[in-house]
Amino acid sequence: MSTYPARGILTGLIACIAAGLAGCTTVDVTVPGGIAAPAAFSEAPAQGTPAAEQDLAQWWQNWGDPELTQRVTQALQASIDLRVAQARLAEARAIGRVAESALYPTLSAQALAARGVADLRSPAGLPDMSPGLDGHLAGVTVAWEIDIFGGRRSDAQAAAAVALSAEERLRGTRLAIAADVAENYVAARGLQRRLQLLDRSMETIGELLRYTRARYAAGQALPYDIDRVSEQLGALQAQRPVLANLISIRERRLAVLAGQVPQSAAALSPPPPFFVPAPPAGQLPSQVIERRPDVRASAALVRAQAARLGSAKAELFPRFYLTFLGQDGRLHVDGLPALSGTGGLLGVGVQLPIFTAGRIQANIDAGDARLQAAQANYDQAVLRTLEEVDNAYGLRHGLDQRSARLDAVVATAQRNSQSATRLYEGGRRTLQDVLDARIDALRREEEQIQTQTAQAVAAVQLYRALGGSWSPGDKS
Repeated sequence: MSTYPARGILTGLIACIAAGLAGCTTVDVTVPGGIAAPAAFSEAPAQGTPAAEQDLAQWWQNWGDPELTQRVTQALQASIDLRVAQARLAEARAIGRVAESALYPTLSAQALAARGVADLRSPAGLPDMSPGLDGHLAGVTVAWEIDIFGGRRSDAQAAAAVALSAEERLRGTRLAIAADVAENYVAARGLQRRLQLLDRSMETIGELLRYTRARYAAGQALPYDIDRVSEQLGALQAQRPVLANLISIRERRLAVLAGQVPQSAAALSPPPPFFVPAPPAGQLPSQVIERRPDVRASAALVRAQAARLGSAKAELFPRFYLTFLGQDGRLHVDGLPALSGTGGLLGVGVQLPIFTAGRIQANIDAGDARLQAAQANYDQAVLRTLEEVDNAYGLRHGLDQRSARLDAVVATAQRNSQSATRLYEGGRRTLQDVLDARIDALRREEEQIQTQTAQAVAAVQLYRALGGSWSPGDKS
């Protein structure tokens, strides 16, 4: 066999081709236009908490509640939903590496050692030969599709964009987990405060019942008065099991969010005084759109579909291939001349689509339709973001106003209750007046607690709508 300077030819050819590829371009794809963001949110406060961007970093810490912070941290470390999202991101990144590997040559090696008998069929008229076989062969094969028109690069770009979308969805999962923990936590705290108010109410009505019975024993009250107070006390006592069970439901939900079995849910500590952070101000729609993980994930999928469409269009152009086969070894057959030495084969191929029965154009049309759908999904995500933020701001503003007015209502109801009690003791009001005043004051306090709980939940929803604290620089 002939001897060729295989390694020098291969190295030089690859260098020349790599230099030539610098001028290659990916097939151009026009991405449809999206929705322009408005200049401002209609419900956002013009002035508010300074350094608004800092309020979005670890936003759950704005409550100043160590237990809330601890529960969010535990959930972000052990949530099963987060494990699923992390696995999907790892899968997407691995697929991206597979697609990127198509840009590089494939190098393989093979080796053969032989010893034995070769059965060679002789021409007619000659005796059969069964010579001995002894020798070895070894070689290297290089195969490379030269990506002149960018089809494989488009595939790699599409896979990278899909991986980026999975990364953004992981950030969105983190945001959702933190928001779910915070929402269930503040709702549970509201239920605890309602239960505390209920116990205090039952104690107050119980004292009134004992006072009424004493007046009845003194001939100053009627059996109807005792029955009326007993009825109100029984109605309050009937509410307690329901509230206690609702708290347990929230505790079990918090355990599941932290990756724990619900039966081992840790009981909440006594509720701290009510506090809800002020809504962050200075948020612009364009900033929120850039921050929201779901919007960013949709934008990445648009880029992925655009790259896939570019890959489909590249199928219209020729495809070039480079193959190099190098061998080195010795093969000796008894009775025949020995075969040994080095050899190489270098091949360049081209494939040009001539007739595909419309397959390529159909793939292009399908890719264009998928791109249009991805852009529509992105536009829908933008509209949903703008709607959710303004709705969250508006709800929070309304609840803040209601809470402020209820503070005054509760104070008035408590004064009325105290006045009714003093007037009853002085014989100027009936027991029914006292009971009605106390029940009214308790109802106003419960309305206040429910409104404050709704404020806290609305604050969580606002942070979720604004995109939370996850930024492109976060590790995933």
